[in-house]
Amino acid sequence: MELTLSKVGNIRILQHREIEGRIKTCTIKKDVDRWYAIFTVDIEKKIEKVPIKTKTGVDVGLESLLILSSGEKIEPQKFYRKSEESLAWEQRQLSRKKLGSKNRGKQKVKVAKVHRKVRNQRKDSNHKTSRGLVKTFDYIVFEDLQIQNMVQNHHLAKSILDAGWGQIIRFTAYKAEYAGKTIELVDPYYTSQTCLCGHHVPKKLSVRIHICPKCGLILNRDHVSAILIERKGKLNVPTDCGELTPMESTLKRLIEVGSPSL
Repeated sequence: MELTLSKVGNIRILQHREIEGRIKTCTIKKDVDRWYAIFTVDIEKKIEKVPIKTKTGVDVGLESLLILSSGEKIEPQKFYRKSEESLAWEQRQLSRKKLGSKNRGKQKVKVAKVHRKVRNQRKDSNHKTSRGLVKTFDYIVFEDLQIQNMVQNHHLAKSILDAGWGQIIRFTAYKAEYAGKTIELVDPYYTSQTCLCGHHVPKKLSVRIHICPKCGLILNRDHVSAILIERKGKLNVPTDCGELTPMESTLKRLIEVGSPSL
């Protein structure tokens, strides 16, 4: 395909997909050594709300990227961590180049390309993860996290940014809206320090198992948080599919196996 510009003539482009609707704006963006034309379009589409038949609470974490109220876990890919060695090599090469030289300019591009690869890998993975959530559930509840405040902790900042929590929530939100499904952000207050029975169970971040001295529940702390997050949703009503709630299914499984699910 060719893009026609009045002053420079025709430019060949790789088109991602067919443009639908009425074009409102076109933004030209440069990413390292690549140029992108980003179109904003206005599409008239009536979106009907999907009846809630399936729902989940989602707790984001570092050991597991996402933990659902059903107990299912989605593991983090850690793209930045996996690329640290190659990134460190390219940065060492950059430090050896003479300031202002052409070779230094070329090396800057190589460093930027490593960062771009990590960014694109994370973006692609988060798109797939969010698409899976929206396809599976009609009502999704996340914590309303203040991620910018959380990354002030220099011990966790790199891992938090590598996980891309905010990006996952954003992608899930707009996909859910387009599909007529519902997403809600709830106050994260005490979701990691409270038992399913309502008893306050304080614990440090290093403690990964929730043990309630009141009701005796022993469970992965992130699983407990995910269930509490789902409960905080304003639409916390029984689903139309007649399935057990996460709390009921968890207790049923604990009774059946006679041991804690960790």
